[in-house]
Amino acid sequence: KDGGGALPPRPRTAGEYGPLPSTSRGEGGAGSDLDLLASEVPSDTLATVMLLRNRFPASLPMCPLVVASHIYSIVSDRTSVDRQLEELNRNKKIQIIRLASDRVDYGIVLWADYTSLVNSCKEGKGKEWQDLLDWFVNRLVQRVTHCYVDDCELEKELRSFLRARGGDVGLHGDWVKRLVQSGLITRRMSVHGGYWFSVPNLGIFVKSLRAGRKRLAGILKRRKRCEILQWDLEKMKLPKTTLGMQYQLRDAIGSGLFEQIETTCGPLLRLANKTEKL
Repeated sequence: KDGGGALPPRPRTAGEYGPLPSTSRGEGGAGSDLDLLASEVPSDTLATVMLLRNRFPASLPMCPLVVASHIYSIVSDRTSVDRQLEELNRNKKIQIIRLASDRVDYGIVLWADYTSLVNSCKEGKGKEWQDLLDWFVNRLVQRVTHCYVDDCELEKELRSFLRARGGDVGLHGDWVKRLVQSGLITRRMSVHGGYWFSVPNLGIFVKSLRAGRKRLAGILKRRKRCEILQWDLEKMKLPKTTLGMQYQLRDAIGSGLFEQIETTCGPLLRLANKTEKL
């Protein structure tokens, strides 16, 4: 009746979302749309998000995102970064999502990528599902200013949507399950309940991120004083199950897994917590 039994479309890889255009104003004196977007926030945070977004592994079957730890590795003022990310999320320049890792990790998706992702979930589906996705991204997510929605708010808004279009409000629970199955929301495991906003196939990325963290921590644990020169570490290779040395190294520094210490021989990396289990 709404295409629910049809095979799901092949998920787009991050590379299929295409690179962002350059933010350089040097060519002909004309700035891109990204120039206008970046100029709305007097900070480096959005520009950093746009830069790192293009460095997301292109082969992963999901929309490109930026891990907050990567931003911290470039912009040193974390308090300022967090404040500006919240502002960008409220103004729907970005969508913040929670990563289901052992640490408190957040991912940042540009709003244009997020809406493109939600629209791609309509492919091969019926009008009921397509209308629900329009409501989800244009009404629910637009109105929620944080990265989760509580049970009462979701039920209230969904019942209102179903009632307005003459649908069966008693089936709101079935539609919530469909949103969970699509990967657009995940259950929030806390006493407060509710749902995190998410993106399909996020688990693939998180699994690789965690594997890389464990591998890097293991390398340093085997070293004297749990430290190594960054130059020496960069020459090593990580397994294909990770996201690559440069990506994982930026995460390790920004997330606080490694301490970076300047020395006369170059940056020295030291394992911050030798007993932490990853």
